[in-house]
Amino acid sequence: MARRRYTNSRFITLDVSGFEDYLQNIAAAGKNVDDAVKTALVESAKPIQEDIKAWAEKHKLTGTTLAGVDLAEPVQNGNEITVAVGINDEKSPGAWHATFVEHGTPNQPADPGIRTAFERNKSKVKKIQRDVLKREGMPLD
Repeated sequence: MARRRYTNSRFITLDVSGFEDYLQNIAAAGKNVDDAVKTALVESAKPIQEDIKAWAEKHKLTGTTLAGVDLAEPVQNGNEITVAVGINDEKSPGAWHATFVEHGTPNQPADPGIRTAFERNKSKVKKIQRDVLKREGMPLD
């Protein structure tokens, strides 16, 4: 199950958790759940990344924000696996200015693109994750 977690104003983190009972079924099937979940997270984050790219393109002045659109490699911490998709200031220094477009300023109305990219793709993300997990041999029911 994917859930959003806002880690800062430029990223949305997709988490998959709550698999304790499910892991027993996976072990019985002889599959590597960690690899399957990582694949599912990366593939399901791609539509969000594409929406963020389109939003950044719409606001392109210097190209700094667009160059910062990023889909990070999955990170595992124990049983928690996450992937970050959004604007990466380390990839493109200065891309943090996207925060002012996303949330607005006293002189500029907000034009959210990062937050809405997740909202617009919720059902697509769930379907992709389910399809990938099934393809990877994970018991889904």
